[in-house]
Amino acid sequence: MKGSFVEALFKDEPLGTFADGHVFINAPDIVGAEPDPPVGYWRCDIAHDNQLMWSEKVYALFGLPGGAPVMRDWAVARYTETSRAILERLRTYAVSRKLGFILDAAIRPEGEGDRWIRILAVPILAKKSRRVVGLHGLKRPL
Repeated sequence: MKGSFVEALFKDEPLGTFADGHVFINAPDIVGAEPDPPVGYWRCDIAHDNQLMWSEKVYALFGLPGGAPVMRDWAVARYTETSRAILERLRTYAVSRKLGFILDAAIRPEGEGDRWIRILAVPILAKKSRRVVGLHGLKRPL
């Protein structure tokens, strides 16, 4: 969608990146992003066992050293019970409908008290099948 918040985040991506409004087709390189913005990038590869990739800022939000391997089950367990339930329902709905979402959620980082974060999630679609193969987006503290 021209002029949208999501489009502005990834304005340097090649033409054809956006389709059907806010659905993002080509994920940005979150590992090599320079400089790291005040928010953290993340990606979940749904097509390959929910593999997670996080930028340094997301590791910091969860109280982990950068580069440590992270499994989705571990990360989801860091959400408070209420936030985890909402996240799972919203994620399932968004993937089934090829939609993005924004969620404010409470997490329990390693060795710290509860913290609120804002999650922006956008689906990644396979080019041929248009099936959702991943989610990616931003996480930031509130």
